[in-house]
Amino acid sequence: MKPMIWWTDEQRKFAETVDAFSKKWATYEEHTRWTREAPVKIYEAVGKEGFMGAAIPKEYGGLGLGCTGSCILADHIHGWMPGIGRIVVGNMNGGLMQIIDHGTEDQKKRFLPEIASGEVGAVVITETTAGTDAAGIRVEAKLVGDEYILNGKKRFIVGAGIANRYFVYAQTSTDPEMIKKHKHLTCFMLHRGAKGFTTERINEILGFENVQNGSLDFKDVHIPVADRIGEEGEGFKIMMGGLNFERTNIAAATIGWNRLLLRNVAPYTQRRVQFGKPTSDIPANNDKVANIIMRLIAIRDSVYYTAHAWDNGEDVTVEASAIKCSGAEMTLLSANDATQAMGGDGVNRFYPVQNIYEVAKTEHVAGGTVEACRLTIYSQAMKRWKEDIQMTRRVIDEELGVPVPVNEPVAKKEACNAENVLKVLAEDYRPNPGLHMAIEDIQWYIDGSAEDIVKVLEELEKAGDVWTYRKKGAIQLARASYAGLAKAFPQEHYLYFPEFIGADRKF
Repeated sequence: MKPMIWWTDEQRKFAETVDAFSKKWATYEEHTRWTREAPVKIYEAVGKEGFMGAAIPKEYGGLGLGCTGSCILADHIHGWMPGIGRIVVGNMNGGLMQIIDHGTEDQKKRFLPEIASGEVGAVVITETTAGTDAAGIRVEAKLVGDEYILNGKKRFIVGAGIANRYFVYAQTSTDPEMIKKHKHLTCFMLHRGAKGFTTERINEILGFENVQNGSLDFKDVHIPVADRIGEEGEGFKIMMGGLNFERTNIAAATIGWNRLLLRNVAPYTQRRVQFGKPTSDIPANNDKVANIIMRLIAIRDSVYYTAHAWDNGEDVTVEASAIKCSGAEMTLLSANDATQAMGGDGVNRFYPVQNIYEVAKTEHVAGGTVEACRLTIYSQAMKRWKEDIQMTRRVIDEELGVPVPVNEPVAKKEACNAENVLKVLAEDYRPNPGLHMAIEDIQWYIDGSAEDIVKVLEELEKAGDVWTYRKKGAIQLARASYAGLAKAFPQEHYLYFPEFIGADRKF
């Protein structure tokens, strides 16, 4: 597929180089999935080529290709090697922006060249008490002199046992107020071999045939203050700050998976003969291949747009969570289509379709569940797009008698009193019979502050003329009660009958 039109020449060349590299190593990667080995040789080769420096500034030994560069890496590695990318994408890149944005100059000079050289890393968050609820971390880090001493356990850590660098989040305060403010966590850089730091177990994870995932144990592990990233208590902020980059890269991996699905299912159906013709001649299979193509285009364009926006310094909180969530879900749908189009070979592990099926489902959980992503999408989009998603004023068209949207402001507002406010609520019943009005909706028609309108609503509520919705005791929404509707206007005011309703059918 062609590169995005806004890519630089360096980024275009990088895509070609990574793609050629991945083709070369695809056979070995396949071998390690059958033997259940960690493909260490590939990680070493990735480091030797300098690929892990894609997003690292050149002054620290990187390639300076930004988030776009790291997404190109994730995309083209997964396009040929579906198994290894989780460590390359989620872990070797997972703690990257936290160091770039919050590390000291000394830490950047020490850690970034190591990452650029391909050092295998791990991001260490999840515990028995903390997963999607990352603030629930209980591993303790106590400051003693110029060192922190860590105690506790972590679980579901990708790269456990083979990573050399571990980006660890731990609790440095048990003060309820600090926990409430999310200032109870701190992050640290820990290297393999530290006394008291061990891998406790290796897990069997869906789709992770050649990717180690396990639990870690910390028993009086000493970490110097110099290896603390950011200030004490900034861990949660640092963690959240790195999520947008990580989720964008995870989403980029789903581009590669859809490429690999298409690369298998399209040629397969062209060569599989059933009922005297290739199965690519069967319309149902054409639909399935078309679905994969459509999803591939949608994922590719949205991921690289988000990466481009990141590189331009824009806030991509909504976009990063959206593409991470939709990428995982669309890839699972694509894997399902590929499975059906390939029939028995679709569920045969001699083809990569089932591996992609499994890793796509794993991506529904890893790196933030799709449910958690949706919470972020909703909360952040409601804030960012507040002006774009305001309630549209709807009125009854005098000629048609039906509700229509009106974008012009009311020519003359009425005084803020009980009679006028009740009439506004009663009139809104006509276009919006199932809705309450917000205070700002009432202000379209009433000349008064929010406080003045609330006072009138309290008066009307006491009289039984309105029903209200309160939050923490304060009125948020209101609507005319049945009694209020009758008091505001005669019944004829609310009548509406379409023209096809004859006089004999009105009652």
